[in-house]
Amino acid sequence: MQDVIKKLVEIDEQAKAFSEETEKQKEEYEAKISEESEKVYGKYMDDAKAEVEEQKKIIEQKSEEKYLKKKEESEKQIKILTQKFNTNADNWVDQIVGDVLA
Repeated sequence: MQDVIKKLVEIDEQAKAFSEETEKQKEEYEAKISEESEKVYGKYMDDAKAEVEEQKKIIEQKSEEKYLKKKEESEKQIKILTQKFNTNADNWVDQIVGDVLA
């Protein structure tokens, strides 16, 4: 009978050791999974940030190009209007004064 009890205690100790080892492995795997998840998330975020920066540069470049084009168009219009003014100013003043005095 004592042999049976000894055997049961031995089996119980082995079961506890197995359970502890299994729990330890589980914790190790969970830590590895967490670490890998953080790596994947970090890489994804780095890639996303790089893409955002690239798109930002493209948008800024297009905005700058549009600004320069509009500025050039405005400068051309100002030049044209200035030339018209310089050419016709005396005639416009004479016409306005003539209309007022008439």
